[in-house]
Amino acid sequence: MICFDSEYLHVELYEEPNVLVTQWYGKCTSDQYREALIRFNSLVRLYDVHFAIADRRLLPALSKEDLIWTVKEFLPLFCNLPLKRFAVLNSFDEIAEELLPQFLKNTNYPIPFESQAFDDLTSAYDWLTSVKAE
Repeated sequence: MICFDSEYLHVELYEEPNVLVTQWYGKCTSDQYREALIRFNSLVRLYDVHFAIADRRLLPALSKEDLIWTVKEFLPLFCNLPLKRFAVLNSFDEIAEELLPQFLKNTNYPIPFESQAFDDLTSAYDWLTSVKAE
């Protein structure tokens, strides 16, 4: 089921395995970025999603302001989602990739569910669905 589609982001829910996939298509405004993350949270809660993939391959590095917002405002909300596993696809942008650990390995808001980074969508999807997360 397509949940959202725009020139910068596509969000789709695969209902049977309960996987929500977000695929970034490139640069967007700060407001669009923040709205997209808030929408992600809402969809995960609405559909009680347990597995999610963030395909960041085409997402460029965030501005300093958006990075701060992501870690200070979004991450605490993200950590309270009913997710069991979260997969991230590495960005093609080297600077964006360097910032990923600030999100996944944040000591102030440790992610309480399994998370792992991948280079391709198939590997991420297989990891989410092949072994039942506890």
